[in-house]
Amino acid sequence: MFLTPAKSSQPQRVAWSHERLFRERTVALGLALDNSTLSTYSSHLQSYLTFCKLHNFPLDPTPDTLSFYGVFMAHHIKPNSVSQYLSGIVSSLEAFSPKVREARNGLLIACTLAGTWKLRGFTGISRKRALTEDDLLSILSLFTSDNLDNLLMVTIIFTGFHALLQLGEMTEADTDAKRSFLKTVLRHTVVITQSSFSFILPKHKADCLYEGNTILIEA
Repeated sequence: MFLTPAKSSQPQRVAWSHERLFRERTVALGLALDNSTLSTYSSHLQSYLTFCKLHNFPLDPTPDTLSFYGVFMAHHIKPNSVSQYLSGIVSSLEAFSPKVREARNGLLIACTLAGTWKLRGFTGISRKRALTEDDLLSILSLFTSDNLDNLLMVTIIFTGFHALLQLGEMTEADTDAKRSFLKTVLRHTVVITQSSFSFILPKHKADCLYEGNTILIEA
């Protein structure tokens, strides 16, 4: 029995050169992770490389090396942060060591992390006191001048308070490597009416596909 292929309605496309295929793939891979994530992962990788150099371990991320690294780092940072460091190391080294993810997800690492958590204990979460409406009134009474910087600061504080936004969603990072113009709120997206104002937040931490959200604050 022979199957006759159905007629394809695919449009005619021009073939790309191998150089363009490699270039376009490189661009796509470069956008897979956010700038801030890449910077953080780079810091985690440097931590691992420093550990290996300090203890004369080979750079190959074996289960033994990763477990030793986890025990060592649990004495210097919060135990619950060690897992995040390992994720950054895996992401950075997987292209060079294909088995690093398998080693990271192995039983030895899982038991090591569980043991360090019990040994070091829960350190608790430290955060600043939440703003209250009295704080907002104090800020409004203190910064009443026409100074542009003061007005911008008051606007950011009030917008973040009423729209439940994070500071990083309304400001640019101090570190150039963590900045992304794709996250910047543009002036032309701001709409002001007598009873509300709104703007488009291009991207935030939970919006990996840059779909954006409209932030609306009513009087």
